[in-house]
Amino acid sequence: MSTSPLWTKKGHLVVDDTIGTGLLFASLFHEDPENYAIISNNLYSAQKTYEFLLNFLSEDQVVFFPADELLRAESLSSSRELMAQRLYAMGQLLKPGKKILVTHPAALLRYLPDPQEFKAGVLTLKKGSKTDLEDLKSRLVELGYRRVNKIDQSLEFASRGDILDIFSVNQTTPIRIEFFDDEIEAIKEFDIATQSSEKEIDSLDILPATDLYLSDEDLASFAHRLKERLEDDCQTLPQDPAEILKENVDRDLEDFVSRNYKPGLYKYFGFALNKPFSIIDYFDPELIFISGKESFVSATDLLINEAHTYFSELQLQRMIPSHLEEYMELDEALKDPRKVFYGLKYAADPSDTFFTIRGVVTAGNGIAALVPTVESYLKNDKKVILALNEPHQLETAKSFLDEAKIPYEILEGFALPSGALGITTLALSQGFEIADSGIVYLSSAELFGHRLANTRFTSRFKDATILKSYEDLRPGDYVVHEYNGIGQFIEIKTLEVEGVHRDYLRIAYAGNETLYVPLEQFRLVRKYSGREGAAPKLSHLTGGDWAKKKAHIKERVNELADRLIALYGQRAKQTGFAFPPDDELQQKFENEFPYPLTADQDRSLKEIKSDMEKPEIMDRLLCGDVGFGKTEIAFRAAFKAISAGKQVALLCPTTLLARQHYEVALERFSSFGVHIAIFSRLIPEALQRQSMKAVAEGKVDLVIGTHRLLSEEIVFKDLGLLIVDEEQRFGVEQKEKIKELKTNVDVLTLTATPIPRTMQMSLVGIRPLSEINTAPESRMPIQTYVTPYKQDVVYELVQRELARNGQVFYVHNKVMSIYATASRLAQAIPGAKIGVVHGQMEKDEIEDVMAKFYDAELNVLVCTSIVENGIDIPNANMLIVEDADTFGLSQLYQIKGRVGRGDRIAYAYLMYKPQKNMNEDAQKRLQAIQEFTELGSGYKIAQRDLMIRGAGDILGAEQAGFIDTVGLDLYMKLLNEAIEEKKTGVPTPEPKPNKLFNIDAYIPKGYAETSDKIELYQELENVKDEKELQAYQKHMRDVYGRLPDEVSLLIAKKRIDLFTSQEEFGSVEEYDTYVDILMSDSFSRINGIGSELFNAMVPYLSMLKVTFLEKQLRLRITKQKDWLKSLESIVRAIHVLYIKHTEGTM
Repeated sequence: MSTSPLWTKKGHLVVDDTIGTGLLFASLFHEDPENYAIISNNLYSAQKTYEFLLNFLSEDQVVFFPADELLRAESLSSSRELMAQRLYAMGQLLKPGKKILVTHPAALLRYLPDPQEFKAGVLTLKKGSKTDLEDLKSRLVELGYRRVNKIDQSLEFASRGDILDIFSVNQTTPIRIEFFDDEIEAIKEFDIATQSSEKEIDSLDILPATDLYLSDEDLASFAHRLKERLEDDCQTLPQDPAEILKENVDRDLEDFVSRNYKPGLYKYFGFALNKPFSIIDYFDPELIFISGKESFVSATDLLINEAHTYFSELQLQRMIPSHLEEYMELDEALKDPRKVFYGLKYAADPSDTFFTIRGVVTAGNGIAALVPTVESYLKNDKKVILALNEPHQLETAKSFLDEAKIPYEILEGFALPSGALGITTLALSQGFEIADSGIVYLSSAELFGHRLANTRFTSRFKDATILKSYEDLRPGDYVVHEYNGIGQFIEIKTLEVEGVHRDYLRIAYAGNETLYVPLEQFRLVRKYSGREGAAPKLSHLTGGDWAKKKAHIKERVNELADRLIALYGQRAKQTGFAFPPDDELQQKFENEFPYPLTADQDRSLKEIKSDMEKPEIMDRLLCGDVGFGKTEIAFRAAFKAISAGKQVALLCPTTLLARQHYEVALERFSSFGVHIAIFSRLIPEALQRQSMKAVAEGKVDLVIGTHRLLSEEIVFKDLGLLIVDEEQRFGVEQKEKIKELKTNVDVLTLTATPIPRTMQMSLVGIRPLSEINTAPESRMPIQTYVTPYKQDVVYELVQRELARNGQVFYVHNKVMSIYATASRLAQAIPGAKIGVVHGQMEKDEIEDVMAKFYDAELNVLVCTSIVENGIDIPNANMLIVEDADTFGLSQLYQIKGRVGRGDRIAYAYLMYKPQKNMNEDAQKRLQAIQEFTELGSGYKIAQRDLMIRGAGDILGAEQAGFIDTVGLDLYMKLLNEAIEEKKTGVPTPEPKPNKLFNIDAYIPKGYAETSDKIELYQELENVKDEKELQAYQKHMRDVYGRLPDEVSLLIAKKRIDLFTSQEEFGSVEEYDTYVDILMSDSFSRINGIGSELFNAMVPYLSMLKVTFLEKQLRLRITKQKDWLKSLESIVRAIHVLYIKHTEGTM
């Protein structure tokens, strides 16, 4: 039995659920490193305890084992994030070394594979060792890995030629294994986004990819027992129900046997095992600590009762046989009751031991409260330690203490000060007070409002990063051919003509016409992208209709280019106020921000400040997803203007957004004496009058408001900066008024709608743009479930969330039935306070309901998809979307962004009607949104559709119509060419066509998948020089394996294209037995070039003839064996010769 100090205590231990338990076990582990298990009451407090323990122990010493608490939902579609974390935890616990396990009832009572079988399932691969690639692939399928063409997230593998890619949850990056025959030649980490190899490693452990793993033996035994059970059950049923039951069970068993591990199969897992194993079996804890006995017992009872009820329902529906269990009995899970030690929240007996930890009480919000907080603790004879791990926070705290003349010591780690106050660089997620010892730790959470990000839990399941495939072509997609118009891409076809293979895009046009475009001429074809869901009209290959359409659009685009350039010229003539460079006060204001800026934020801020410091008027657009930190950048710009003595106006589209900005601004500017006023219809008239007077007298520095700010009554004394939030959401009349305000002040516009990159190029110098594309660190990923709609599941979900004191967004997109839905919910869920919002309500009405939801007077908001963009409701952690398959991707992404704004795990349930046959597109959308749980990655999905909207917003309705006619890409090409032509006066030349030689240069079928071929040809098309071509060749070898001859020829041909497109070459023509090269005038005119060319061509004289006709040099190359290689060397030699001459004359 353990000698642990806890065993020597009499009675119970009175300790709080997260901080107290965390501190207790961190110190216990330091003193007596043994295996310990902590069982919290629910997933949320387990997550909090785990994160708190990470302040004191390493990630190898603390293991978090979570499971879904939402039973009915999990049986439909389980959270891959939680499963990945469980697999990682199981793998960690089986490794040597002492550990603390943190879990909760739903995870503790879960049936798991036999630890020995799980351990045997771990594959170890070493460089230089021999293994059969085909056997390895079948083994990976058995272990639950999903085979894909290219890996883009955890728990997948991909195989191409002699390359195997795999992503196990114990790796932070995917791994590429290169085989030579059956020997492992190299093991490398690779980058998901670029698919390029990086660091080489020597060996690798691969964990199973499912926690439903059964050995062949166990599987056979399970199948046998299940069939017996089914027979017994069927004998007690009439024929029809017995048939239904048999069909359902056979289907599930078939999935098990074929290793198709669906989440719904977990129902059978307890039955499948010969004996029950819980997470406690994966390591042998000295002590199992259960915090809060009463709440633990009621939580486990609730889980087991719910599971019984649920399984009874499933049995009645003939979905499952009898004798299945969702959870094991508590005794089975805990193994040895003598090891269990209960904690209590409140004392029940005089012999109970107290371990009292209190939260920290601050004397106000933000950094301004630092000195008063420290002083109040010091007065009560406490030892105070400030734990600040950001260098700028440290400096700010020191300067405040120095100013207040409070002495302090600099400490290392957990050392205590000899005096009363110390500062350490420890990273603590929150502060605490140990009452008995009189020690207080204050962290950046209390002093700077900055919660530390503990990212390990969030990163076990790696999500799809950027998928080029949203730009990629798939069969059925619409495409735009520059000269032939809009068609529909059917397939890629390799055709053989006279013994030569070539890859073609097959495109269908109106009237059953078909066009085959060689993939090497890919640049003429672009994917059509119009607004989401808009299907364009196919063009005819004959009749000249497309040419007329294109000419009309070109004409109108030219007019737009004229307007844009005139606008730019006019603005450049006006001068504004040049703000002074940053001073110490600005520095101090910026240092108070608790988070370090992301690289994007930093860059955007520098661009804005540099504009403000110039005498020209600033008009800059700041783009960034919701929650990516645009407000902080805007506040820094505002502070710069205020400290230069100017006033700042912040204009918002809704009263709620104005209020939110106002509340954030009050706190952010609190230490600097900035006077702030707010104008909106909710502010009493008398108060607004007072504020107007103060604004006119210059007594208010920052004015925040809705379009009320645009009324004539509000007069500024000296406005220096106007910040417009979400400009596209203001009406036409309001936009005109904004334009009047803009005439001579700097303007910064914030928007969450991304703007197409090609458009940014054309708007460069017209409206400069800054982008923030990276998400802040500490955001939790949203657990996303795509499940059939079931009413009882919905009620259970909402009840659970309300029990956690959370709030729920419930999206029902039909105005006709929205009130009926709301009243159904109200009847079924007694504690629900429900509000309804839809697009046909008055704007003010919507705002009033939203404000109540924001103030937590309502806890369920039933709404259509109009849920506003910018509103931050940190307490809303659940989103339920009915008929999710009818939404566009960008809509789903934006709706999903409403939850997960706080620091606890958020859930999004995307539901579809079970009997409904979804079209393939809707399935793809739901799949994509489920896989893109990472913040900012959905940004990439949504981008395409949103960009099209963004382009329309900026350029106006007529141009948006043109974008629909020719697709965004071709439209942007026309606009950019028109602007360039106007600026330089030189028309854009058509690029030289690529030469199609009669050689077997193509990508063979076995080398790359059809979908990859397009990408490879597209990338080859984009190669601009020799250096890029070498990088392309290296990347191809890395991702697809050794290059076959046909691909080597394709690369040689591209090299010839690159050389012959230079100005020294005129034309290249191929005939049956020879190739003719005509040199350009600029080459042929060089003095003495003929003899130099002759000397350079000496090695090839047997196959080459040089003539000089009509003042132009011509070369004729006879086709001999390997003639393409010789041609490559010849054009390279000519290029080198020409460069020598031109550089010599420069």
